[in-house]
Amino acid sequence: MNLPAKYSNTFIAGLGVLIATGVFLLDMAIPLGVADGILYVVLVLIALFTKNRKFIYIAAVTGTALTVAGYFLSPQGGEMWQVIANRSLGIFTLWMTAALCHVQHSHSEKMEAVHHELEEKVQQRTGDLIKSKAALERESTYVQLHKDIAVAANETRALKDTLRICLQRICAHAGWPVGHAYLPADQTSNLLEPAKVWSLEDPERFDTFLKISEATPLGPGVGLPGRVFASGKPAWIIDVTKDTNFPRAKLAKDIGVKAGFAFPLLSGERVLGVMEFFSTKAAEPDRDMMEVMEKVGIQLGRAVERQWAEEDIQNSNERLRKLYQRLELVREEERTRIAREVHDELAQILTALKLELSLLDKKLNDTNPPLSNDTRMMLELINNSIQAVKKIAMDLRPPILDDLGLREAIEWQGHEFEKRTGIHFTFEASQGNVEIDINRSTTIFRIFQETLTNVIRHAKAKNIIVQMTGKDDILTLRVKDDGIGIRPEQISDIRSLGLLGIRERALVWNGDVDIMGVHNQGTTVTINIQRN
Repeated sequence: MNLPAKYSNTFIAGLGVLIATGVFLLDMAIPLGVADGILYVVLVLIALFTKNRKFIYIAAVTGTALTVAGYFLSPQGGEMWQVIANRSLGIFTLWMTAALCHVQHSHSEKMEAVHHELEEKVQQRTGDLIKSKAALERESTYVQLHKDIAVAANETRALKDTLRICLQRICAHAGWPVGHAYLPADQTSNLLEPAKVWSLEDPERFDTFLKISEATPLGPGVGLPGRVFASGKPAWIIDVTKDTNFPRAKLAKDIGVKAGFAFPLLSGERVLGVMEFFSTKAAEPDRDMMEVMEKVGIQLGRAVERQWAEEDIQNSNERLRKLYQRLELVREEERTRIAREVHDELAQILTALKLELSLLDKKLNDTNPPLSNDTRMMLELINNSIQAVKKIAMDLRPPILDDLGLREAIEWQGHEFEKRTGIHFTFEASQGNVEIDINRSTTIFRIFQETLTNVIRHAKAKNIIVQMTGKDDILTLRVKDDGIGIRPEQISDIRSLGLLGIRERALVWNGDVDIMGVHNQGTTVTINIQRN
């Protein structure tokens, strides 16, 4: 049983008194020469357990005094020199024991001091290790958060999807139940609008705050997002319900949130948006978290800037595509107009000229036969000119495309191609509906013409098979030759303006073009165009 020091010392002192009394009584009962006071050593040994140096000397002095007293009070016996020698030896042993106990006590004190010092160092080291472990775990979570944010920011997806994933990651890391994003109304605006992108632990619980936030745009310096937008630095509010610059807290009796912090999405010094997070309890600022979130904001700012740039490029491409579509329509209209004028006016003039020249030839044949030969040569030139005019008109805008439709136009163009090049043409059309509006028909027809041009220039083919099928709202035209086959690097070559033009024509109508070549087995071009 462990007792407090003052109680254990009292107990040992009492025990020492009892032993001293017993030994003294025994000494007085035994004649001199038999008893020598050596038993008083027990007092010193008992005093050693008090861990108090003073008790050792008290025990030695007491034992010495009782040994001397025993010399005078014990019954007579033995020779005097022997009695004195025994008593002196007992006192010597007593003090030697006291000296050894003193050394032992000093050594014990030093050992206890060393042990105490080691314990303090161990406790301090343990505390440092615990703190280091906690810091390491915190840094590990920060590193993992940065990694998750970096992965989410670099993956190809819509901006709001990226923000939503990042909000979820940060809420899980911080242990806060509400996360929301504000973005500028446009890339040049100073007004922050709610992005309507959330991370909510309990949507029903925070429904009021969600509705208020989504209906509250904020200017620079207004509210938590506004002050972050104006300063470009993270901000923390201990309790938004008590903050004078948090307008949303005044729009409902209980908005369901207390503490809030926000950080900017930065690109250089430009703020591209603000992320805000809220807790249901008031909380003091966490400087480490704010520092980490500031770095996260730089990561996300780059992602926002990159996606804005991609959106700008997409918008520019869309505008260019619409312009290209408009130019194609204008060009087709101009082709149609020119073809009509060439066919109707120039052909008519040539026909009229042919008739007049025929009449003149008949008159000259009767009156001046030599000149009749010249008129016949002129008639032949006029006939050739009429055929050339018809060919020009057909090349500009085949009437068959407007009059009979895409199927017949494709078949006619294929046979004309076969006559001109000697490459055998085979046409296969499904029995279903393969007709579409005139603008889409024109696009497919022009793509088909461009494909035939590429076959002549590059394919070295002997046969060509064209298949036209219609399924659901997609019309498909597949052109396959048996030539040398287009190489992959040719398909992706940005200098292949013909292929680029084919793809752009199809994209105008939300279509696509797939080109696949096999070495020495030919090339297949597949065009898919949406009907609507």
